[in-house]
Amino acid sequence: WIDAFFAVLIDGTKAFLGDNQLSAVIADGAIAGVGAVILFLPNIIILFLGIALLETTGYMSRVAFLLDGFFHRFGLHGKSFIPLVSGFGCSVPAYMAARTLKNDRDRLLTLFIIGFMSCGARLPVYVLFVGAFFAEEQAGNVLFAIYISGALIGIVAAKVLKMTAFKGDDEPFVMEMPKYRLPSAKLVYHTVSGKAFMYLKKAGTYILLASVLIWFASNYPLQTEMDSVYQVKIEQAADNEEQITVLNNELALYKLENSYLGKLGHFSEPFFAPLGYDWRMAVALETGLAAKEIVVATLGILYGLGEEEDEQSTALVDKIKTNISFPAAVSFIIFMMIYLPCLAASMVFMREAGGWKYLGYLFVFTTATAWILAFAGFHLTRIMV
Repeated sequence: WIDAFFAVLIDGTKAFLGDNQLSAVIADGAIAGVGAVILFLPNIIILFLGIALLETTGYMSRVAFLLDGFFHRFGLHGKSFIPLVSGFGCSVPAYMAARTLKNDRDRLLTLFIIGFMSCGARLPVYVLFVGAFFAEEQAGNVLFAIYISGALIGIVAAKVLKMTAFKGDDEPFVMEMPKYRLPSAKLVYHTVSGKAFMYLKKAGTYILLASVLIWFASNYPLQTEMDSVYQVKIEQAADNEEQITVLNNELALYKLENSYLGKLGHFSEPFFAPLGYDWRMAVALETGLAAKEIVVATLGILYGLGEEEDEQSTALVDKIKTNISFPAAVSFIIFMMIYLPCLAASMVFMREAGGWKYLGYLFVFTTATAWILAFAGFHLTRIMV
């Protein structure tokens, strides 16, 4: 229903404003980008409902207490459990939940690790690649392994950071143990609605800005000459709908490859080449810095299928199988699992951590970790397969 609503809104905006650049930036840039984020709202609400029920019954505090001994071995605090679990839904409220940690060192360490928990926006990318390279009966187990691997890598990374950047004495576990109680419907409603509103606020601010920037980078400079050439071809194929679709996809691919975003992908290709990626995969990862939700749609455009493709698209799965090797796919999943979260989460991280320098540290730390592990995954898979 949400998807259908935004499709109607996009079509209505284009019809009202006409076929021009203003209409394109509002409809294809702003509305489409925000719509892609709001599409995940039901999943996010379900996740926060589950977490709110655990919190309001008094169980979450006990889990934090039970895990404190285990977490301390890796330099984390028992209270880190709550923001880390929230990170599997969306990193934005997870970063904000780290405020419960009073010790600055523990709080910063937790903030640096939250991104290793795979947020809901990464799920379509995992589904696409797992569906392309693994049998249906194995897919669920592989997906589970991806989520667990991210969490385990995060815990190990916490230990490394604790031994290097965040040295210091551990803070003892002090936390009020509330009584077990039946969850209050009013409290659950306020908790879930507050976090859902926070998610929508992210969609209407950072993601809105990121969507417009991505749209601009992927549509400029304009290719007027090529537009004219393909317009003639499309007119000649007036009665052949299939041929028109192919021509439109070819034109979209040409425009994207020669846009600022495509040029950035070609420029950064040498950095990603040791991981088995071509410029298309590089561009997909770079758009993921704005929002992980648009990686699949970007791959659909880059492989000439148009932006309407999703993770369940048979055509896109076939293109992925044909153009990407299995070792490169493993490497891509590892990189996607670890590197910097979306723009909105990064801005919240910066605010919670206390400045731009920490965001710079996070970018270097996550990119270096992702590159090294993706490199290892690529070459180990090549040896094993």
